[in-house]
Amino acid sequence: MAVTHVRPPRPESASRARAPRARKSPLGRDAWLQAAREALVREGIRGVEVGRLARRLKVTRGGFYWFFDSRKQLLDELLADWERTNSAAFRAALRDPGRNGMAEFEAIVDVWVNEAGYSPAWDAAVRDWARVSTKVANAVRRVDDDRIAVLKQVFLDMGHPEDEAFVRARVTYFHQVGYYAMGVEEPRAQRLRLLPLYTRVLTGR
Repeated sequence: MAVTHVRPPRPESASRARAPRARKSPLGRDAWLQAAREALVREGIRGVEVGRLARRLKVTRGGFYWFFDSRKQLLDELLADWERTNSAAFRAALRDPGRNGMAEFEAIVDVWVNEAGYSPAWDAAVRDWARVSTKVANAVRRVDDDRIAVLKQVFLDMGHPEDEAFVRARVTYFHQVGYYAMGVEEPRAQRLRLLPLYTRVLTGR
């Protein structure tokens, strides 16, 4: 009689050993910058510490030094990122080849109302940081001047004279910065309802 050899079942541990392991993607520079940005908004500049960021990202402090030489370099890049990206939407308003001032103004209002490509919370966090850093204060001043220059061009494109365009730009910008600084809270529907009145008062149109 032939003897049939029955292969014993594979141990569960061996089966698991052969299964491919999911590999965790390594964190890159952008992940550290994003974590730093979120910490700045939530906790202020004191929250942007290497150890705290590492714990939030669930990695060791050593991973930080693959991308940055020091905390100072991280802060410098964080500030440069804010200066570059949080004003891009304002500059984009001037890309209308027809130089239609009202269309440009509406594009900037859309940035503020819908926070399209712009974070007022990030702006506020950097302004707070500027209270304890001359370098950051100078960057904030540059950004404010740049945004006011954009608004001035918008009013020039509407046909306002040079000095009047400058004053309207400052009034418009200071009004919006004050809106955020005072922490005004109102339903979006209310903001949209009043928008035509704001537009008429600020533009004279």
